[in-house]
Amino acid sequence: MRMGLIACEVLRQELSAAMEPCGHTFFPVWMRQGLHDTPDLLRAQVQTEIARLEQAEPPLDAILLGYGLCGGGTAGLCAGNVPLVLPRTDDCIGILLGSQERYLSFFYSRSGIYWFSTGWLTFADTPSESYYAEKLRDYAARFGEEDARWLLAEENRWISQYQSGIYIRSPVGEDTDFEQQAQEACAFCGWAFETTQGDNRLAGRLLSGRWDGRFLVCPPGCRVERDWDGGIFRAGGRQENEGDSKPEVVEVGQ
Repeated sequence: MRMGLIACEVLRQELSAAMEPCGHTFFPVWMRQGLHDTPDLLRAQVQTEIARLEQAEPPLDAILLGYGLCGGGTAGLCAGNVPLVLPRTDDCIGILLGSQERYLSFFYSRSGIYWFSTGWLTFADTPSESYYAEKLRDYAARFGEEDARWLLAEENRWISQYQSGIYIRSPVGEDTDFEQQAQEACAFCGWAFETTQGDNRLAGRLLSGRWDGRFLVCPPGCRVERDWDGGIFRAGGRQENEGDSKPEVVEVGQ
């Protein structure tokens, strides 16, 4: 099979490792981290890449998305000529943990979790003493010392919304230094620190071409829509099977 893949760069390590055993040909596009902060921008940029991949010759068998709902940014996406496939997760954390169910088990057992992973620490700004010291210097140069401290205090209000930080250990690479960075960030923010093992099975299943009920296979011409009844996604204009926790596996191509 020939499949396009559009994914956030924070998943690059995990998805790249999962490609090798699949035996398919992939055409990956890595999107910059942070697009989920502006869902409309995420949607627009991913839609542009979908349109570009649909011009491939010979045609692709499917286009895969390494995204969850991501603040609603993937709702509204559509491929005109091939199926669009994405995991039924709220965001990339469910992919890194291996399932939406595991993600929810953390969500309901703790309050205010800030997540870390190799990809997040590589591509995203991480709260730390050195990061905020640099920011303070930049603001002071632009606005003066007093205003700089006020601006930084206002920006950092989000820190109090979290009580713990959890580092997802990579299932595919060495990450001792990254785990230490996460622990130092939690100490700086006053959060409890935990680790948990990452699981690459959901990522591997996405790339396998055999998609069960953990994935939305959105037919050509249909739009990805939110499913407010617990399925996270549905294909617009098509009614999916309900009540079956293990629907028939879908295979595309040969």
